Amino acid sequence: MVKTVLLLGSGGMLGQALYKTFREHGFCVCGASRSKADVCFDFRNDRKLAQCVEDVRPDIIVNAAAAVNLELCERDYASAYAVNSRMPSVLAGLCEQHGVYLIHVSTDHFYQGDGNMKHDEQYPVRLVNEYARTKYLGEQLVLLYPHSLVLRTNIVGFRGGERETFTEWAIREIRQQEKMTLYADFYTSPVYVDDFASILIDLMKTEAQGVYNLASKDVSSKKAFILALAEAVFHTHPDYKEASIREAAGVRRADSLGLNTSKIEKLLGYAMPSFQETIQSIKKEYTGRNIKNEISHIRYHK
Repeated sequence: MVKTVLLLGSGGMLGQALYKTFREHGFCVCGASRSKADVCFDFRNDRKLAQCVEDVRPDIIVNAAAAVNLELCERDYASAYAVNSRMPSVLAGLCEQHGVYLIHVSTDHFYQGDGNMKHDEQYPVRLVNEYARTKYLGEQLVLLYPHSLVLRTNIVGFRGGERETFTEWAIREIRQQEKMTLYADFYTSPVYVDDFASILIDLMKTEAQGVYNLASKDVSSKKAFILALAEAVFHTHPDYKEASIREAAGVRRADSLGLNTSKIEKLLGYAMPSFQETIQSIKKEYTGRNIKNEISHIRYHK
């Protein structure tokens, strides 16, 4: 029996990858976004959200929509709360009403001052900005519905469009030989977006519930990530200056975002992608798609 997936946030980097992967695996997929999707509406509108669920009648809902711009979350907390906290709560209520399996994509922006430590799903969180606060609240509200899965992650990859992803920004800066500012004390466990989508297919088969880290099995600094990307894709060493993320201007950021993937590896029976595998996946897409012209005109928004 073909299962129907309602994918919220289908226009984003992760949403695009999930939409493609779901279709390749035989799911009937309905993508929802503000624009350029199968269904277009503002997810903060409860009535339209409920109508969408009623019309699509999905077996599974995947929520990949979020307000992710840290500066905007600080300036407009109400909007961040509406998208990152309240909407997932409303969605969980609709899933309970219709008996739908809910998968909610969260964040890794919950840890501070631990260096390259790998944090498991039970590790105490530290919420240093409004983005983190609203995303964590969204998690807790989703988990009130028992048949739900929350995924903490850090995805990297390509999207295309008016706003660059971190990976697109890094490749443009390296290619144009710009002098870069690299953070050696900002740690993450980045997973390539298509790898995330493929792993999620396996995870969905288990109908796992609760919180899982879906990320690279390794922890790396942003500096190490960009230097490895430069070497793998361009066989070069970029000009850069080293800086501390704690001295960066703007919104205070969590800096120790490493994730322990033991729980998901035990469930699925295989290891999560390594740091080098993530770098090679990015290289493969960049060289295979010949996308340098696609990302030359857009600018990264942190």
